[in-house]
Amino acid sequence: MELEKPDLYRLSEDGRTLVLRGGRCASCKELSFPLTRYGCPKCGAEPDQVSEEMMDGRAQLLTFLTIHTKLIPGMTPPVVVGEAEIAPGMIEEIMLDGTEERYSDGMMLQAVPVEITKGEATMIACRFAPAEG
Repeated sequence: MELEKPDLYRLSEDGRTLVLRGGRCASCKELSFPLTRYGCPKCGAEPDQVSEEMMDGRAQLLTFLTIHTKLIPGMTPPVVVGEAEIAPGMIEEIMLDGTEERYSDGMMLQAVPVEITKGEATMIACRFAPAEG
């Protein structure tokens, strides 16, 4: 099955979780997400200075809310979204799996594969769920 956004994530070896595709700059040593073909977004180094670095998909949930209105195509409400720290100092907006009762500010999350339908195609999307252990 095809990934919805293969430029952002890959299936882990066991297929139960996702790893995120980040970039590590050889010049400034900073990690960025997502990996881009334009070079380092932190220091402006050329693309050949940035190498792919897989991130484990773990994150700390900072805050979240449920959206009850259709805001963008392909997003069917209700949808739980949040802000999470996916690496030290790196805050991203994320989509959560399931309903808001599963979540609390500060909890640890894991990127997981979730099947979605886009038009006629079934794809693997990235959602975050409570981390095990």
